[in-house]
Amino acid sequence: MIRKFFLTILLTAGLGDFQFRESRAQVIWKPIETPKVHSTPLIWENTGSGSLKRRQTTTKWEAVPESEYQNQPSSMVVWEVLQHEDDEIIPPSQTASKPVVTPPSNLDEAEALFGIIPLKPSDYQPLLRLSPLVSTAETLPVEQWRIAFGTISPFESDTGTGNQNYSVNLDIGFNDSLLLSLFVSQADDPLNAPLTGFSTQPGNFWQSYGAAARWQVLNQKKWKLAISGSLEGWDVGSGGDDSFANAGDNASPNIFNDSSSRVFTRNIVGSLSLPMSWQVSDHWQFSFNPGVSFLPATQGAGQGGAGTFYGTNPYVGGGVLFQPFPELGLTASLTQPIGSGTNSFDADLQFSRVPIYSAGINWDLNPRIGLQGLITNGFGTTPATALLALPSDNRLGYSASFVYTPGTADTPQVPLTPRQQTLAKGGLTVNTALVPSDTTKVAWINADNNKNINGFFGYSISNIIQLNLFSSGSHKNVPQSSEHSRYFAGHSSWNWRIGGKGVAFSPLRGAPFWGGGYISMGRAVDKKNKRAPDYVFAETMATLELNKKIAINFNPKLAWSGIGNLLGIGLSSNIQLTPKMELVPEANIAMNQTTQSNATLGIRWHASDNFSFDIYASTAASILDIGQLVSSDELRWGTRLLLNF
Repeated sequence: MIRKFFLTILLTAGLGDFQFRESRAQVIWKPIETPKVHSTPLIWENTGSGSLKRRQTTTKWEAVPESEYQNQPSSMVVWEVLQHEDDEIIPPSQTASKPVVTPPSNLDEAEALFGIIPLKPSDYQPLLRLSPLVSTAETLPVEQWRIAFGTISPFESDTGTGNQNYSVNLDIGFNDSLLLSLFVSQADDPLNAPLTGFSTQPGNFWQSYGAAARWQVLNQKKWKLAISGSLEGWDVGSGGDDSFANAGDNASPNIFNDSSSRVFTRNIVGSLSLPMSWQVSDHWQFSFNPGVSFLPATQGAGQGGAGTFYGTNPYVGGGVLFQPFPELGLTASLTQPIGSGTNSFDADLQFSRVPIYSAGINWDLNPRIGLQGLITNGFGTTPATALLALPSDNRLGYSASFVYTPGTADTPQVPLTPRQQTLAKGGLTVNTALVPSDTTKVAWINADNNKNINGFFGYSISNIIQLNLFSSGSHKNVPQSSEHSRYFAGHSSWNWRIGGKGVAFSPLRGAPFWGGGYISMGRAVDKKNKRAPDYVFAETMATLELNKKIAINFNPKLAWSGIGNLLGIGLSSNIQLTPKMELVPEANIAMNQTTQSNATLGIRWHASDNFSFDIYASTAASILDIGQLVSSDELRWGTRLLLNF
C-alpha cells in the first residue's frame, strides 16, 4: 500500500520533490521550450536545505527572467541532478556534465525509477535470533512478516545425506511490541549413531508444530527486554517403519521398551524465556536469554511400557552479534541446561546434559532476502526443542536457512533488456546466471520420445532470487549404464525438488559478468525397489554476454547423495539466430568416476514475450538437476514448453 501511494505521488507530482537516497542530489525542472510572446516561462527550483537523512526540505520558488531562455531549441523537460556538499544549492555550471533523467509518464516507468533508488542502512530489519535457541529482544514492525526455510544436519552420517531436521518459521509483527510466530519441523531419518544391543536399528520420527509470542516490555535507547513463550505439539515415533524403513509396526524395535513394536506419542510441550539485548554500539549487540523448556520425561506409556526421555530443562544462555555492515552479521551463542532434566542421549541410551553452542553468519543479500548459516551441536528448531542435541550422538553439524521478508526494499537494478530476459529462462541441461525480474512467474513442462516427463514452477521474489517452488520428473525408459542412472533415473522412478536460484554479480550493478548459484533438495523414489533416498543438488553459474547475440555459460555442479557424489562442469552458449530464434549447444563434462559426460543441442523459438518452445536432442538422462550428470545409452528427442507471466 505504501509503495503504491509513493508511486502515485511520483506520477502526480512529476517527481518534483524526489531525492535519491544516497546520491545526496537535488532535482531541478527546467522547461526549455522556446517561449511565446504572450507567455513567460518559469523555472521551478528545489532549494531544500533540510537533512537528507530525514528527507525534510524547504522549497523556494523563483521566477527566472524571460531573457535567460530566449534561444532554447527544445520543448523537452530535462531533469538535472545537482551534487552538493553542504546545505546550500550550488548553481550548476553551464559546461558541467549532468545526469539526465526522463520523468515517468506511466506507472511502469515510475516502478522502474523507484527500483533503482539506492539502499540505506535503515532498510534492513533487525536480527530476531542468534540461533534457534538464543533469541534477541527484537520484534518486527507492525504488519511486517518474515518466513524462513531451514535445515539442521550433522556433518557426518551413515544414513544417506545426513540426519536432516527441516523447518519452516513464520514471524509476524502484530504491533511494534508484539511478535507472533508459527512453525513446523520434521526429522524422519534413522538415528545417527547405531545403538548398542540392537540387531535392527530403531526407526525415528520427530515432528514439531505450534505457535510462539514475544512481547517487548522494555525498549530503551540501548536496552531491550522481552518475554517469550511457546505452545507446541511434538509427535515422537520410535521403531516400526519410521524413517522410511521396511514396512509395518514391527519392522524395527523402539528405544523406550522391549515390545519390539513401534511407539508413537503425541506430546504437548512448551517454553518460556526472557531475552534481553544490549546494543553496545552500531556494530555490537549482546543478548542474554534464560529460559525453560517443558519436555516429557517418559514415552511409551500404555504401549508396552514407559521409557526415559528428556524432562523439563531450565537453562541459561546468551550470545553476541557483530555487524560490521548493515547486510552482514557474525553470531555466536552458548546455552547450558541447569536443572534435573536432560537434553542428549548416546548410543547406549544414556541421557545427559550438554551445552548447546553455535557460531555463524547472517548475510542479507538485500533487505528482502537473507541467508543464515550456523555450525552447531543443536538439532531442534522450535523454541521448546532447540535445546536438544542430535539424537543418539552429540555431534557437531550445520544449519542453513533462507529468509524472506516481503514488502521490504529490493536490490536496485535497471530493467533487463529483451535479450537478457530470454537468457533468464535458463538452458536445458546447463543453467544461466540470470533470473527473471521481481514477481515474474515461470512454468515449463518437458517430454521426450521415451515418455519421460519433467515439470517446473518458479517465482521471482526479488530481482536477484528465483524460488523453485516445485519441480518433478517421471522416468519411464531411460537406458541405464551406471548405478547412479539406475538409482535416480530408473524405470518408473520419479523425484521432486524445491530450491532457489540467486544472482550475486550482475553487469547491471557494475560486474563484468553474471554470477550466481542454485540449490535444490528433495527425494528420488524408486517404485520397484521401494527406495526413497534424498540428495542435494548445487551448482554455480557464470554467464558472459560476448555481444548482443552470443552468450556463454560456465556451470560447475554437484549432486550429493548417500551412494556417492556426482561432480561435473557444464559448458554452453546461447546464439541468437533471429530475433525469435536461438541455438543452444550444451555439454556436461564428468569430473569424477561416478559422473557421466553428455551433450545436448537445442533450438528455442520465442513465439511471444510470454511463450517459448524448445526442441532438443540429448544424451543426458534427464534435463532435471541430477539427470544432467548421468547419461542415457541412446539419443533422446524432446520438447519443452515455457511460459512466463
